[in-house]
Amino acid sequence: MTDMTRSASSEASDLIEAFLAANPLPSSEQWKAFTLANPEHAAQIADTALMLTLDDADFDAEELDVELFNATRSAMLNAVHLSSVPVAAAKTALKVCRGPIARRYARDIGLGERVDLFNQMLAGELSAPYVLVKRLAKTLQVRMTALAEVFALNFQNQPVQSYKADGKPNALRQPVSWEQAVRDAGITGEEAARLLHLEKEMD
Repeated sequence: MTDMTRSASSEASDLIEAFLAANPLPSSEQWKAFTLANPEHAAQIADTALMLTLDDADFDAEELDVELFNATRSAMLNAVHLSSVPVAAAKTALKVCRGPIARRYARDIGLGERVDLFNQMLAGELSAPYVLVKRLAKTLQVRMTALAEVFALNFQNQPVQSYKADGKPNALRQPVSWEQAVRDAGITGEEAARLLHLEKEMD
């Protein structure tokens, strides 16, 4: 192991230790946000996340969180190459998704008529299911990791945001979960179930 490799490994360990100290029982969304914020350490974060999930006494192998797996192992391992990902191309491609045509893109990726959720996704205001990012990236012919990075940048570059929750506006410090976004949009019944199930889909 080279000195550079040792240094990177030590830095990853320190970051993960600090993250777990602040979040003793991290959710999949927290793991996802942590990985996106530290793409150069995605492999180590993925290993730790999956190890802790499998070691959980309440863990049910049949209920493995697909979102966690996608965010850390499948999707975010590619983030180690983020510096070479054409983020600019993804930014340009997203411009065609705005306005009246947004409805067509929302339908194409499986959101039906929920243009509101689609627009929140583009703004980075919600943690979109892996499959939605994957489908939109395929439609726009850009890399999925580049698209995810643009969403994160869009969120970071916005002024202080507010989000309706329980009828009261709240300042957004991080994207809301997909489930929360669906609930706050007032979606119920079969449509809510269909949208929530997107977090379990991979294609």
